[in-house]
Amino acid sequence: MRVKKRLTITLPPDLLAEIDRMIDKQTVRNRSHAIELLLRKSLKPTVSTAVLLAGGSRSVEQLPALLPIQGRPLIVQTIEHLKAYGIRSFIILAGQNEPLVREVLGSGSIKGVEIQYVGEAKPLGTAGALKVAEPYLTDQSFLVFHADILTDINVADFIKFHAGQNTLATIAVKPRQAEPDYGKVMLEGSQITDFDPSGQDQGISMINTGVYLFEPELLTLIGEEANTMLETDIFPILARMGELSAFPFQGIWFDISRAKNYESAQVRWQQREGSSHE
Repeated sequence: MRVKKRLTITLPPDLLAEIDRMIDKQTVRNRSHAIELLLRKSLKPTVSTAVLLAGGSRSVEQLPALLPIQGRPLIVQTIEHLKAYGIRSFIILAGQNEPLVREVLGSGSIKGVEIQYVGEAKPLGTAGALKVAEPYLTDQSFLVFHADILTDINVADFIKFHAGQNTLATIAVKPRQAEPDYGKVMLEGSQITDFDPSGQDQGISMINTGVYLFEPELLTLIGEEANTMLETDIFPILARMGELSAFPFQGIWFDISRAKNYESAQVRWQQREGSSHE
């Protein structure tokens, strides 16, 4: 955890009573925590930027980010989902897939958002590509989404949770039958104490969903080396530092890079769209 400094303040009784009403011993632990959350909310703007990881070495037919979900490419669905939570600035890290993604998204103006594309001269890995995008990121918290993920995660809840953790990074995690393709997290409360990028193939565990919220200071941990991965190189370091939190959620989540998941995702999303109009 980042070091905190003690501060003594005086408040009028009516304001102190309002603060005490915020305390539920779970999301708001005590007076200090309540005041910290209020200050963060007033001093720090709502998260407004998302980085979408759409790279990889896939062919046109296999690029998951462009597969249709309810008639629209997944990456469009993701942008529309995030836009509903006030995200208006998007940084696309697509590597060699950039021309394909540009053809679909353009500049983003028709969707009411701003889109910037950051290229790689050579494959750099998820962390390496993020490091290249550093000049385009402000001093605010920012979201990172793997572009082959379909999810209805409540972004407002995710942002609120992260703000209360006081860590450099928060990973959205989900209980799931463990599979070796998904990183597994070990938890003490909401803090990730160990991060296993390989996962395991038995039992139920909390897995990494590929949805993250980062503080800009995290970028200082990423070197200039090629093929630096968030999952294998950065997250284990953050876990050892006590700077990695976990946000569990129960909503829709599919990695559609697999054919069987893609089919299930379409069915589940159609059911969601149907129920939302009832």
